[in-house]
Amino acid sequence: MKKYQLSPNLRIISDHESEAAMVYHTLYGNPSIINHEGLRFLNLFRQPTTMEEVSGICDEDPQSTIQEFLDVFFLVEPGLDEKEFLRKQKAQHLSQVGTRQTVDRMGLAISDSCNFGCTHCIHFQSSSNNGTALPLYQKPSQQLNMSWETAKKCIDRYVALMRERGHSHCKIHFGNAEPLINWPVIEKILHYCGDMSDLTFEFAINTNLVLMSREIAETLKKYRVRIATSLDGTSQANDAIRVTKGGKGTFDCIMEKFDLLAEIGYPLDGFSITVTRGNFHLIDTDIIDLAARRGMTSIAFDYDLVSLVDIPVATRVDKLMGLKRYANERGIDFFGTWDSAFRNLSSESLLTGNHAFCAAVEGKSVEFNVDGAIKVCSHTTTQVGHIDTFDQMFQETGGLFKIVKERFPGTDEYCSGCAIEGPCGGQCHVTREVAARSVGEERQRLFADMCDFYRTITEALAVEYIRSNGSVAVGSCKICTL
Repeated sequence: MKKYQLSPNLRIISDHESEAAMVYHTLYGNPSIINHEGLRFLNLFRQPTTMEEVSGICDEDPQSTIQEFLDVFFLVEPGLDEKEFLRKQKAQHLSQVGTRQTVDRMGLAISDSCNFGCTHCIHFQSSSNNGTALPLYQKPSQQLNMSWETAKKCIDRYVALMRERGHSHCKIHFGNAEPLINWPVIEKILHYCGDMSDLTFEFAINTNLVLMSREIAETLKKYRVRIATSLDGTSQANDAIRVTKGGKGTFDCIMEKFDLLAEIGYPLDGFSITVTRGNFHLIDTDIIDLAARRGMTSIAFDYDLVSLVDIPVATRVDKLMGLKRYANERGIDFFGTWDSAFRNLSSESLLTGNHAFCAAVEGKSVEFNVDGAIKVCSHTTTQVGHIDTFDQMFQETGGLFKIVKERFPGTDEYCSGCAIEGPCGGQCHVTREVAARSVGEERQRLFADMCDFYRTITEALAVEYIRSNGSVAVGSCKICTL
């Protein structure tokens, strides 16, 4: 007679205020909001128990409920290797990578040069242990702007891949340092892609806006280029960290460009905020009020990945959750890298599909650097291939295949046993790169701090979800009232 018990990977987040709990599997997710009666039912399986033994205790036939919990690995047979299914999922996903089925978007690192001098910029994080050198691909001696010839070659290769797979919709992102420095090439790309009548294109650009003229703005509007930009707080907070090369604040210049886009009928729907130790104490709800006054609907908020380790995790999480609630109350979506694990937990499951911390390490994106080198994300320094040897990165020895293999959720030994092992999947690759470039205790401190941060913020988001029954927090958890 089969016996069942609670999975060792089951986690319960209780909320005493609502007297409910979120129950989920650390590898496969599938969170459910369960009341006290449901928790008591699960407690019957603290020790291996047969279905017949449980039936003798319950007023109603528990078979369907037990089967439901078995299907999502909340209940398992003693000794079951719960990662066996995950290994099969990984093999299937790697097969898709190897047959070039995963890539659906591309990025062009149009320029490695910037007109700003922000010391926290993720594109200029040090690749050395002493914090003094730029990554090789960003050193002044290297090519700084992508040529039209390289851009065309990259686009042609990506478009050929999309056509080969029968896709008619393409996504192209312009990024890296400040892409508008190389505007003539961007404009050529827009015209070139616009002439491909059998395809549709979705364009996006990350820019600080300062170099954007009215003519450029009108062109971006014409091609419906989604504009992402940063405003790191109101005047004092922004100008503490987002500065020109001469150290001058940029708030007023950025606001002028906000106004320009509004004037031509192409207003921004939001912006990004980066918080470092230089402006942490200056960030408050006033920046959300600014967004609300302008009719904006989204704010992407992120803490700097390396400079806040001296601020307690609890302090960072409390500030973040307070700002999120304030923004949500005003109809503004408030998100960032910090909620990636919870978004994966509440909306994805490795039982029914694949996900990773982000699309980049899932193998969905390729980013072409100015010289044709390929990365998975504009923020990383790990090269996975080159435009001249494009097909090689999909092979088992190729860079893209390797990074997806290494970053598949639930297969990283360092993360084994973590409360968000599957949904987090080993966190942002940039953090891993920076940690790898650090030495000794500093390396462990940085990575451990971010692990603690992701676990804590995910639990805080789960509690918010429980209290709102999903009306405020992201995700689509099931409600179970046994």
